[in-house]
Amino acid sequence: MNTAGTDCVLGLDVGGTSTRVAAVDLSGRRLAVGTAGGGNPVSHGREAAVRNVADAVAQVLVSVAPERVGAVVMGIAGVTTLRDDAGDPLFDQVWRQAGLHCPVRLVADAVVAFTAGTPEPSGTVLIAGTGAIATAIDDRDLAGRRSDGYGWLLGDLGSGFWLGRQAVSATLRHLDGIGPGGRLVEAVVEAVVPGTAPTVNQVIQSVMSTEPVRLSRFAPLVTQAAEVGDPVAVDLVDRAVEHLVTSVDKVHTADGRPVVLAGSLAGGDTPVSRGVRERLTERFPDTPIRVAHDGAAGAAWLAAHRMLPGDTDRLAALHRELFGG
Repeated sequence: MNTAGTDCVLGLDVGGTSTRVAAVDLSGRRLAVGTAGGGNPVSHGREAAVRNVADAVAQVLVSVAPERVGAVVMGIAGVTTLRDDAGDPLFDQVWRQAGLHCPVRLVADAVVAFTAGTPEPSGTVLIAGTGAIATAIDDRDLAGRRSDGYGWLLGDLGSGFWLGRQAVSATLRHLDGIGPGGRLVEAVVEAVVPGTAPTVNQVIQSVMSTEPVRLSRFAPLVTQAAEVGDPVAVDLVDRAVEHLVTSVDKVHTADGRPVVLAGSLAGGDTPVSRGVRERLTERFPDTPIRVAHDGAAGAAWLAAHRMLPGDTDRLAALHRELFGG
């Protein structure tokens, strides 16, 4: 039930590349948006993650008084392991410092992504951005069936990190004289060591001097080169599509429930996304394929459930206002 004095919610979409916060009122009007660097502690460390989330929240609360906020939902990977050194919930200090005293719920980023693509309570979501995971959703919660999402070191096949790593590896093979060149290789070389003809060691040193997850910055070079037919890039895109579709195939029940595509690769206008949609439509002809929109707004919609419990009509109208359809 709505609490006196509160008229809006906050939704947070916290990823490895960026953090986005949206303040939304209960009619679907976006009141403020905040953005900051990645808030995933696995990718950036706990201190940087907390700092980035706090920064994005603070940007929103410049325009929206904390006492107006009736509920907060934050979508982030690894919600069960987010603790500080004292064993307390990692982001509790963010809410205290921001002056927020309303209920805060942490949910899996996959749940937020699914909600940003459909108001349906159950289905499958494929996220391919910096990382990659396919997981089943049941009643707006994780259903226990998943494929990949193991992180950059152990998996995330078909992700932005995976594409970036493959692009740099292809560049190194070309510089060593054992692989083809072309548009993609030229773009990677220019991005790594601009204006020079680098050696293999220079490329390796440049790439390895930054956080491993930053290999994902080369993914757009792959998709751009694939758009103009570069053979190396086209091959990488095809392999990424195969990995991602295989992940969906392992968890989707093919019962007509929607599949939501999310993340910069799967949800954006990229050759990877187009390939995934085509393959999934062939594989599951009776399944609606949806694209997630604003993840922060999806989290805000979940937060609105606390303020509008059981009010299915208003919640449905709110989803339409936030996402269309």
